[in-house]
Amino acid sequence: MHRTPLAIVTGASGNLGSAVVSRLTASGYRVARVERNVMHLAEEYDCEIDLSDRGSVTRAFAEAARRAGKLDAVVHTVGTFRGGQAVIETDAAEYASLFQTNVMTTVNVLQAALPIMHGQRDGSIAVVSARDALSGVKGHSAYAASKAAQLRVIESAAAEARSFGVRVNAVLPGTMDTPQNRAAMPDADRSSWLQLRDVAEVLCYLVSPAAVAIQGQALTL
Repeated sequence: MHRTPLAIVTGASGNLGSAVVSRLTASGYRVARVERNVMHLAEEYDCEIDLSDRGSVTRAFAEAARRAGKLDAVVHTVGTFRGGQAVIETDAAEYASLFQTNVMTTVNVLQAALPIMHGQRDGSIAVVSARDALSGVKGHSAYAASKAAQLRVIESAAAEARSFGVRVNAVLPGTMDTPQNRAAMPDADRSSWLQLRDVAEVLCYLVSPAAVAIQGQALTL
């Protein structure tokens, strides 16, 4: 019997997340959409989920996988950006907030998805990081530090998952063309900004069977 592959997308109601959902759906995936504090699996199942709580994420992912028969892919798009302050001006609360959203939600998603995929000996995860993960940027110390830490977590998970036949990769986009970025930078040259559909295309390719040879990579866009 043919089984429709399952993908879980976090941040599914966001600019990039909704583009990923559309691309995966067009590719034949059954998509479980994590939107704010709810996971929607088609029209058959909704449950509460809190990405800051490992137990909540684990229960929601396990139930989605049980209903679909397997968890084939996860695309984690949740993250936040804040900048503008020098290191000497950035307080501890700013670091804690950015690490909570950018690092710990990634840890919780990986800790929920990887045991399922390890048991299957199959599956793929793609996580959205940022170019700032690669080097410090003026005024972005807390953000860059959180993204660097996130990338190290992803790389470690990829190395650990390899022996189970599970792939974990990251995408590091630059500035994306979103309404929010246009409003924040009205005078910017948008010619080099990334289109959401193009970033979504890369993420969906990474979790597809066509990318079976790509593992542990951080692709800069």
